[in-house]
Amino acid sequence: MESGMAVALTDGDFASVFFLTTVILFNVRRHICSPKASFISVWGLRISCALLFSFFVNAISHSRKPMLLLATTAILAIFLLESIRLWNLTNIFTKIDIPVFPRFKQCMENFIWPIGKFFDSTRQLILSHGFTEKALLKIGDGETFVMYSPVFYSRDRRSRLQIIFDMLRGGCPLLNCMLTSFTEDGKTIVTNNLQTIFASFYPELWDVRRCPMASLDDLLRIHAHRIEGKAMVKIDDSNSWEAINNEQHQIELANCESGLCEKLEDHNYITLTFSGRYRLWCDMLHYSYFGRPL
Repeated sequence: MESGMAVALTDGDFASVFFLTTVILFNVRRHICSPKASFISVWGLRISCALLFSFFVNAISHSRKPMLLLATTAILAIFLLESIRLWNLTNIFTKIDIPVFPRFKQCMENFIWPIGKFFDSTRQLILSHGFTEKALLKIGDGETFVMYSPVFYSRDRRSRLQIIFDMLRGGCPLLNCMLTSFTEDGKTIVTNNLQTIFASFYPELWDVRRCPMASLDDLLRIHAHRIEGKAMVKIDDSNSWEAINNEQHQIELANCESGLCEKLEDHNYITLTFSGRYRLWCDMLHYSYFGRPL
């Protein structure tokens, strides 16, 4: 009797610990800006939920079941639920008037970077590498969604750094970084850490490397290595929004030709086809569970 009570108390203690861990991770992950830290916290949340489910099942059942089996079952159930949620997210482009490849426009507002040590250190890192801010762009009008995008150029104008703040998420804004350079033979070299992309195909002369788990410091190092020794073209920094929109249009055409996107006849924007939604869904799942692009 005493041993049985000891086991019950131990299970209860463990259940309480994992319950508190789950609650903490659920709240903390909304305020984590680092892709790596966010990825680890999400996996910690999944494991905590799975173990909590296992303890709960054993607490209410008459016979104890293997913890590994219960936890694995819970992880599979979480995967199924997340798959359904992400698939439903791909419907957003068929239900509301948000284009897959939105165009940037010049922003005349007084944009202030999000407050926090992560964003302060990011801005200081950009400036320490010799980049200068030349433009502020944005997507949206603020009624449905808005994304602000400061654009920086390197001192030698061989690289352009575009920062995109995703203000759609609750809690900490998502910070996307994209480095772009152009070679004299017409190739476009892009290095980014976009967590989710809508395009799976790029123009033939584009050389794109997506590193969603990389920090900005890592991206700067990777991009510098990729363009090292190549004959580069100096980038015109006087019309950032026109140049970036032209590049968006090139990606748009490549994806329409591949069948992942199509232009709606009664609307003046591009939407995802079923194949495009499927590729986007696979990409989001792959990143969510493995931290890598497809």
